Amino acid sequence: MLKLLKLRPVLLHKTGSQVAQELRACIGCNECLLACPALSEPITIDVLNRETVSGTISAPVARFAQACYQCGACVSPCPVGLHRDAMVMWLKIRLLARDEE
Repeated sequence: MLKLLKLRPVLLHKTGSQVAQELRACIGCNECLLACPALSEPITIDVLNRETVSGTISAPVARFAQACYQCGACVSPCPVGLHRDAMVMWLKIRLLARDEE
């Protein structure tokens, strides 16, 4: 008999306060970025965390967000269980809003 896995869906769109709460839980280990196949230039987790929710988005972080395709490779290595893929969606929304200004 084929055993079916029960998958828990991940909501890739969260409110700003939900994203900020998850970012506060980040321990800064950088494991998510080390596992990311979309990261083509070095950025630090503290810069990514800060620019995800506020302030100016630097060119390297913007390029990273645009390259990220929410594959989930960042989720399993996170010792805290954060969904960086969902947080990057928030960053993409900020980029869209910035480009519309």
